[in-house]
Amino acid sequence: MKIVLIILLIILIGVIIYLVAQLTQEKAYYAYKSDKLNRMEESSTQKIKELEKSVEHLSEAAYTDITTKIGNRDYFIKRMVEVLGRDQSENFTLIGFGISNIAMVNRMYGPAEGDRLVRFAAQTLKQNLRKGSVYALVQSNLFAVLLKSQKEEEIQAVVSDITEQMEKCSDIFTVEVAFGIYLISDKSEKVSEMLSRMVLAQRAVPKDGKVNYAYFDEELNRKYEENRKMCMEMEQALEDKKFVMYLQPMVDLHIYKIYSAEALVRWEHEEKGLLSPYAFLPVFENTNLMLKLDYYMWEEACKTLRRWIDNKLDPLPLMLNISPIHLNSVSFIQVLTSLLDRYKLQKSMLVLELPERALTSGGGDVLQTVKVLAQSGYKLCIDNFGGLHSPVNLLRDLPFSMVKLDRKFLIDNSKNEEGQTILRYLIAMAKELDLIVVTEGVETLDQVNFLTEIGCDIAQGYYFSKPVSLRDFDKLNKKINRQGFRPTEYYPTFTDLDQGVDIMDKMLDKTSRG
Repeated sequence: MKIVLIILLIILIGVIIYLVAQLTQEKAYYAYKSDKLNRMEESSTQKIKELEKSVEHLSEAAYTDITTKIGNRDYFIKRMVEVLGRDQSENFTLIGFGISNIAMVNRMYGPAEGDRLVRFAAQTLKQNLRKGSVYALVQSNLFAVLLKSQKEEEIQAVVSDITEQMEKCSDIFTVEVAFGIYLISDKSEKVSEMLSRMVLAQRAVPKDGKVNYAYFDEELNRKYEENRKMCMEMEQALEDKKFVMYLQPMVDLHIYKIYSAEALVRWEHEEKGLLSPYAFLPVFENTNLMLKLDYYMWEEACKTLRRWIDNKLDPLPLMLNISPIHLNSVSFIQVLTSLLDRYKLQKSMLVLELPERALTSGGGDVLQTVKVLAQSGYKLCIDNFGGLHSPVNLLRDLPFSMVKLDRKFLIDNSKNEEGQTILRYLIAMAKELDLIVVTEGVETLDQVNFLTEIGCDIAQGYYFSKPVSLRDFDKLNKKINRQGFRPTEYYPTFTDLDQGVDIMDKMLDKTSRG
């Protein structure tokens, strides 16, 4: 019996030892699990914090202008909506200003100096506006300020303080600023419309220099309503496809065939007939309607190229105008690339015309956009070169493959020997830089002959053809390919030799020319 008890006791002790060991092991396991869970929780918390910081950083980047490090247009609109919605009982004034002579500064001293002025203006706002004021750079050279007041003395104090500070920006040249002032009466109005009124006022600043500000008044309001009505008509016209693409041929002066064509927009207005861009483009500039119209025209150009290819026609490269509003951001490049992919076209089928005024008045963002375009494989052309005393360094420093001489530049410099010398050497310099030279506004045979003589590559103008519809362009292209164009100089042929023509007499006979 004793032996049995001893055996049972030993078994019991063994069981207890086993259970204690199991409990110890389970405790260690759960301690390990708990520690692991704690580490996972800490890691997850850390990752969440990092993600929150990333989101905050991205949000900050989305609302910050790269050049000035202050808020951009999106930031300003967001803050204005918040402030106007919160402070319903307060009166507000919208003040916009820009550097009037920044284009001259960029031409004379380079874009880096223009960027310095814009950064100086941003710092001026930071230092001079009272805490809590809303301000931003809403365009490349347009600042906006939301002032919580409509008192004349406070508005004038802001204008005077900024003007005085900007005058201290340079000892070499005078910095000129112009202000547009809009007294906000309806806080429920769209911020974009308020900004448009502010811009209209700024553009109305007198050129005589007596005052550098203008208020949005009744006369400007009348113009604004007219413009808004036209914008509404245009939006409907876009939906109804009332905008059509016309093509103006560009003739190769070496072989006298059409080299390419410039895509130009026309509006088939129900009441006013066919409208040229001069009748409506100024209204749409600096608005999202300009973007819509450009995208529409780019797609029409791609459709035309696709049609030529599908009909076994050799596609001519088309010149597309890129509005200045695009050049402050590279986002439009994706739109272009997507269109080319959709219609299965090569980038070489398009030549992008960038306006000279945007290149000289724009800052570093514009120049960066130009470089990204070139790196993406697009062919680039400076448009209207010579129209604003263009700096020659644009030809040297930026990745262009073509330069288009302004119509007025041709007219002004083809009348006398001095002007012709300027044209001759400008074309020679451009060709030394491996640039294709285009001259627009060619209207006479004398101009054609002169441009051919001095080595211009391509001519565009009414001498060859005005802008025409796609159907008429196709007919014109076939006609020129069949008949060819020749300048007025006489060139002997084998037929002349066979017929015994006196070649010297024929070449000296002026009556045979033309």
